[in-house]
Amino acid sequence: MQYKNNFDFLRLLAAFMVLFSHQFALLGRPQPVLDSNLELGALGVSIFFSISGYLVVQSWQRDPNLIRFALKRFLRIWPGLFVVTTLAAFVVGPIVSELEVSEYFQDSLVVRYMDNLRLRMNYQLPGVFVNNPFPNAVNGSTWTIPIEVRWYVYLAIAGALTLVGRRHIVLLAVIAFVIYHFGIYGAETNPNRVPNREYGLYFCFGALMGLYRDKWKSQRLAWAALIALAGISTYFMGQQLLGTLVTLAPLTVMLGDASTTFLRRFGRFGDLSYGVYIYAFVVQQTLVWYFGAELSFAAHFTMATAITLGFAWLSWHLVEKPVLAFKSAAPSSQRMAWF
Repeated sequence: MQYKNNFDFLRLLAAFMVLFSHQFALLGRPQPVLDSNLELGALGVSIFFSISGYLVVQSWQRDPNLIRFALKRFLRIWPGLFVVTTLAAFVVGPIVSELEVSEYFQDSLVVRYMDNLRLRMNYQLPGVFVNNPFPNAVNGSTWTIPIEVRWYVYLAIAGALTLVGRRHIVLLAVIAFVIYHFGIYGAETNPNRVPNREYGLYFCFGALMGLYRDKWKSQRLAWAALIALAGISTYFMGQQLLGTLVTLAPLTVMLGDASTTFLRRFGRFGDLSYGVYIYAFVVQQTLVWYFGAELSFAAHFTMATAITLGFAWLSWHLVEKPVLAFKSAAPSSQRMAWF
């Protein structure tokens, strides 16, 4: 099999940025920050959303069918989420809970936790991780999944209205979105962060890169230099969030779409990034529960990395890849706009 781009590497890097950042919080330590507005983990999530927007808009362009588009997104997100949620509730929970097993399963929190499968995210299970430095949270990474799905829906609506095919309208809409978020709402200084908009902008920028791919692909380095100059200038003019957005989203896509001999070979192990993202928090919390926070950061991080990679590998080869094979086998039409 030929691995043609660097996206597998970048997604895995983003997942480990989140894992690394969370390791601090789960041991009761301050998370690493790049500036007053941006944590390392948030940067990793931003990379995910940038790549997602780029790839998903091209998926719609290849097959503009609402039902198949929804099915593809469902099969990419839900099976892995189902397995990790079920394992947390019915295997990890009873083992680590302070309650007796019978009490544990009688508690309504177990049923509420399974609402995660309907994207109504709950983070607590009865008696689980109550004495950890970061108490009660079972899987604190999954809160971004409903945001991701929400932007899939927005993209599908835009596609159904034939707006995706009119990229200049999309560009104007994203510019208006940026003006509202940073100009009217004042995102740089407003203490009330709005994750749906913040990460949605990365998704939108990634989608724009997909829509205008023919304009920049043949002159990648020149465009990358221009974008970096604009973004860095914006950053040092006091607009850190906007500067990061303008720089990170396009450059992530450009690097991911490139084919670097060493980086593209990460794909030979499978796409482990989603598995790393959804399993890491549970693994880390369980290790803190078992070994305590007194064990060194390096030991916790090393064990969490190894175990999480194992679960991610199993998730990819036993759950995600077989399901995606079904997705690939689904029939598609060349020009169907709705059904």
